[in-house]
Amino acid sequence: QQSLASEQQRLAADQQRMAAERQSQAAQADRLAAERAKAEADLARAAAEKASADAVAQQQLLAQQAAASKLAAEASERGRLTAEAEKQQLRDQIRQQLNSILETRESARGLIVNLSDVLFDFGKYTLRPGTREKLALVSGIILAHPGLRMEVEGHTDSVGSEDFNQKLSEQRANAVKDYFQENGVQGGNLSAKGFGKTQPVASNDNAQGRQKNRRVELVVSGDVIGTQQSTTTTQPTTVPAQQR
Repeated sequence: QQSLASEQQRLAADQQRMAAERQSQAAQADRLAAERAKAEADLARAAAEKASADAVAQQQLLAQQAAASKLAAEASERGRLTAEAEKQQLRDQIRQQLNSILETRESARGLIVNLSDVLFDFGKYTLRPGTREKLALVSGIILAHPGLRMEVEGHTDSVGSEDFNQKLSEQRANAVKDYFQENGVQGGNLSAKGFGKTQPVASNDNAQGRQKNRRVELVVSGDVIGTQQSTTTTQPTTVPAQQR
């Protein structure tokens, strides 16, 4: 009986030890689960904080880029306005210089320099000495500004045949162009065209009007004075048919 009691006590002790071990294991499992949950929470919080910091950094970067773009745009606009002002200033200067030699006016095509009919002999295209002197001065102005180009356009009144007037306008335009080239103006910056009697600026019914229509015009253009290359396809000035 004593041996049986001793065995029972040993079994009871083993059961208590096993129960204690199970409790210890359960407690350890709970602790590990808690630590894992805490670690996951810490990771999630760190990820959230990083995402928030990244978002703030991205916003700051975008704000900096926007500010830089704005400054660049403002600088570009100031540069554009300055360039335009400089071109206008140069345009005004050249117009005044040309106008001191020959009548010069503003137009969308550029500066229009007018060579009146009195600079040629009647019905001729030979340049008079006085005309050559004036054109030499114009050449000097053009040569001083390499970005300029000229289109020489010849016009006549309505007296005479259409073929005669067309040919005369071309001959006068080419005579002026050739003289400019002789004075050093590059051919690539020059062109010449005759319009005959197709673009009157006054009535052809009287001598005064016909004299105004007999002319050679120099169209001075170029980006340096804020005018792109002009074209010679301008529409004729409208003058009533009965006055031509």
